[in-house]
Parts: sequence; structure tokens; C-alpha cells
Amino acid sequence: MNTRRLAVLLLGLTLAGCSNPGDDIPPALAALHQRAAGGDAAAQLELGLHYVTGTGIPPDEQAALRWIGNAAAQGSAAALCELGSYYTLEPHQDYGRAAGLLQQSALQGFAPAQSSLAILYWAGKGVPQDRIEAYAWLGLAAEQGEREALDLQPSLQAELSDAELQQAWQRAQQYRQGPL
Repeated sequence: MNTRRLAVLLLGLTLAGCSNPGDDIPPALAALHQRAAGGDAAAQLELGLHYVTGTGIPPDEQAALRWIGNAAAQGSAAALCELGSYYTLEPHQDYGRAAGLLQQSALQGFAPAQSSLAILYWAGKGVPQDRIEAYAWLGLAAEQGEREALDLQPSLQAELSDAELQQAWQRAQQYRQGPL
């Protein structure tokens, strides 16, 4: 057997070992699946989102959670945010879990997670209700142009005193410096 045929055979066996029995990857997503199976967090997230939306592959919630979860386990801010958002939805609601995942993402500076975490603090879902904390996260997201934060910030600001706004600004400064 020549070297090229052996390499193709070994590659095929390696890929077969990386996929789950239920994965039927269309050719258009084969390269993405290969990168995801190889541990590429961005590819894992992208493949998971394909399973969420059913783009190019039949929707599959378990496969989506597996791939997005793999990316989140590597610390991908976008994947942590996606997974956190998943736990805010029916019938999977677990606001405590959502808040923990969103906070990991928010601390990396990911604006959508900052905005979502602010909403949890504002509503007191999964975390103690804390308008100052909510405003700190909204401010950080708004600084990055996050549309939802920009829309919500004036309403929350109207609920806070000048002293509370100052406290929120100080917290935001701490978060900019990294995890506490």
C-alpha cells in the first residue's frame, strides 16, 4: 500500500473516531466538522450553531449542545454566551447556570453576554436583584455599541441615584481590569 493511500485510510479512521454515531455530516460541512473534531473552538461553535439553526444540516439540539459545550469548555466567550442564553429559555430554564456562564463570557468583554447578564441582575433571575450591578454591565456593553444595552441603559439610569450610578461606574472599572 502506498503512503498516500495509507494516509487517507488513517485520516478516515481518525475522523470516524471523532464523530458520534448519529452525526451524518453533509459534504459542505465536512471541513468544518473536521476542524471542530480536531478541537478548534471557533469551528465547534460554528458547527453547533448549524445544528441550532438547521443550516446545511438537520436541526439537532443534542448535537448543538455538545459542540457549543465543547467550545465553551475551552473558554470561548461567544460559546459561553450561547450556552448561557440557552439556559434562559423554556423548557431548559436554569437562571443560576445561565448567570454563571454569561458572567464568564462577560468578564472576557463579550458585549452580548454583558447585556444579558445585566438583564438577569435587573430582574433578579439566577442572581440577587441588583440594579447597580445591572447598570455596570449595561454600561460596559453600551460602550461597545451593544444595541440592547444602549436601548435599556436610559431606563435603568432613571431608577438610580447619583451615588448608585457612581458605584456602578466603579464596578465597571473593576470588571475592565479582569476577574475579581
